Amino acid sequence: MGAPRLLVVGGASLDLIHIDGEPVATPGGAGLYTALAAVRAGVQVTMLAPVPDPMPPELEPARRLLNWVGPIVPVAELPRFEIAYDDGGAITLFREYLGAEPEMTPALLDLIADMPSCAYCVPFMDAGLQRKFVDALRERGCLTVGSTYGKAAQLETALVRATLSTTDLSFCNAAEQSLLFGDTASSAPAPGQLRFVTRGASGVSVFQGDHRTDLTGHPVAVVDPTGAGDTFCGTTVARLLLGDHPVEAARRGNAAAAEMVTALGPTMLWQPGPPPLPHADHRARVNTDVVDRMAELVAEMADLRGFDFTGDLFPAVGDPATIDWFAAATLQQFGFWYSADDHWDRSMIDAIDGTTRKGSDYLWAVYRRWATADPNAMSAAGQAAVTADTWHALAAADDGSDPFPEPNLCAELAAAYGTTMQHLGLTPTELISVAAATAHPMRSLLTLLDHVGGYREDPLRKKSALLGVILRQRPERLLPAAERDDAPPIVDYHVQRSCLRTGMVAIDDAQLAAKVQARTVLDEDEEAAIRRATFYAVARLCERSGRTMGAVDWFLFQMRHRCPEVATPVCADCPADPQCSHLVQLFQPVRRTTFY
Repeated sequence: MGAPRLLVVGGASLDLIHIDGEPVATPGGAGLYTALAAVRAGVQVTMLAPVPDPMPPELEPARRLLNWVGPIVPVAELPRFEIAYDDGGAITLFREYLGAEPEMTPALLDLIADMPSCAYCVPFMDAGLQRKFVDALRERGCLTVGSTYGKAAQLETALVRATLSTTDLSFCNAAEQSLLFGDTASSAPAPGQLRFVTRGASGVSVFQGDHRTDLTGHPVAVVDPTGAGDTFCGTTVARLLLGDHPVEAARRGNAAAAEMVTALGPTMLWQPGPPPLPHADHRARVNTDVVDRMAELVAEMADLRGFDFTGDLFPAVGDPATIDWFAAATLQQFGFWYSADDHWDRSMIDAIDGTTRKGSDYLWAVYRRWATADPNAMSAAGQAAVTADTWHALAAADDGSDPFPEPNLCAELAAAYGTTMQHLGLTPTELISVAAATAHPMRSLLTLLDHVGGYREDPLRKKSALLGVILRQRPERLLPAAERDDAPPIVDYHVQRSCLRTGMVAIDDAQLAAKVQARTVLDEDEEAAIRRATFYAVARLCERSGRTMGAVDWFLFQMRHRCPEVATPVCADCPADPQCSHLVQLFQPVRRTTFY
């Protein structure tokens, strides 16, 4: 398939950076940092910028890594900047020589014969020039990315605000965010847009429309803070193009920026190998030996297939409302259990229409009944109108009670889903059609769902992946299969329990292991450590077994019948038994989340 391609408009400079009071010459430039960071993160980059002739030795590593195109200029016409910082990283000296930068015009885009589908435009010293490029790139059908800097945000606030509001993705720091957009909820980007707000050592805020996620920073000993934001931009955009969730992409960007500032200039960006991974929580880890043995067992299961999601609980094969139904129902696949006294108490089980059902099966039955009573209920408008009272009535068991542990969350998710779909101007069927028409239907679907309420919130995309697998495995094959386009792991609490009991995931922290065994409600970071380790364990199980994620997920999900939450495990009936570690005293992480 080849690596994704990115255009960076903006280039290199030859700078003078003051380190401990001493001036040091180094390559620089927002375009250069962004482009190099993106290449290191795994994408192909074309950089449109003045090309010096002859090429200065200090820029030779960049020339080898980038497809550098643009007008040929003397070395003396490269931009030059002199920068000094105080101990807090604030700029105390800034001198500029723009060289050939003002001669950059959108007409230069004609030099690029094969335009990449995504383009990032640096914040030129002339904010109007950035806007002209963004408009020209949009006209060429590019996904556009923009950023800014403090002086432009202060002096040309309205223009910069308009430019960043036009781009599909935007980057700024916290001070610039406040200047440009304010600090209220109304300052969030429009549905379908992403904004990343960097906060120095404190981390970054990720906005997916009006949904916000805050990530902590990576404390490091800073040598040269120049280009930290650009490195974050380049890495984050690259990881988005490679298919990451925006929050996961930002985690990668954080790690890359933290590494970059520990050396002078862009030194770290042309190091061999990929950028550093975010810090791992070592309290839980993948036991690769157990996973690999389990993968050998799974690979030999000739009859193992993914579930086709047909039967009495699901729409009939060929029903034209199938996509709308699954899109609305799957986002409610979470949290089918109760807690008491800060511990897991019991599973959600109740009777609906004369049949006792547990968890997800009860939910499917609710949605089948709902769609039968109101064929328009699964539409975006129908879901947007859901209230808590509506939900209570729809979800009622045979005794009239609502058995869902967090019914208000269910109503809120339905409304968020319907509202964002309306704002995006798409029906679920249209959204799936857009994804299905691409070279990577699953990856495209996941990316689109990153903008949809009820799905976008989970960085590991459990419900998004589940929806993709459902649509791919239904008899209608509503989401086509493609080479190297499988779903990510579908990590719910049953899968986590299976991974812990089989030993595929090990908890090395005695205190955390004791809390899991006692079924105590976990802290957010404790739950995340186990879930992330499970995610990587399942990914490895799929890769090593050669099976699709749908088949592997069904293998793990079916284990809930033989290794249940309350009853004694029936190991003799479990196909995993030959390679299982039989750690049946362990449970799943207990924490309320809308992810699973």
